[in-house]
Amino acid sequence: MTEGARSASCARGKNTICAATVLLLLAATPALPQQIEPSAGGELFEKMQTEFADAYNRKDVPAMAAFFSENAVRSTPAGIFRGREAIGRELQRVSVDLSLHDYSVKRTVSRLQGNMVFSAGEWQARLRDGKQYHGYY
Repeated sequence: MTEGARSASCARGKNTICAATVLLLLAATPALPQQIEPSAGGELFEKMQTEFADAYNRKDVPAMAAFFSENAVRSTPAGIFRGREAIGRELQRVSVDLSLHDYSVKRTVSRLQGNMVFSAGEWQARLRDGKQYHGYY
């Protein structure tokens, strides 16, 4: 193994350990009453999420993907998607191919750091068989 490959492998291992540590800390944190954080761009973020949900329910993948920058990163239980094109392919898979519908979100916090937005909240949707899904983002 070359020095560069060994270094890259070590970096991946450290990233995995960091991600696992963050997840463990989040899992160990007691649940607090959820409140929407009003100082985090409130109305603008609410409008964006409403428009995204509307596009999702129309199965308008280009409109959904347009909410993400060319170099955006979207982390979901299905994986980490880098770039608008990859995000669009995953949105196509879940909204059109899997036929998730009746999608809605409830934002609990959004933070703007430079030109990056971090949002967290709850989502729910149904599969074509009517089975309800619920999760957190």
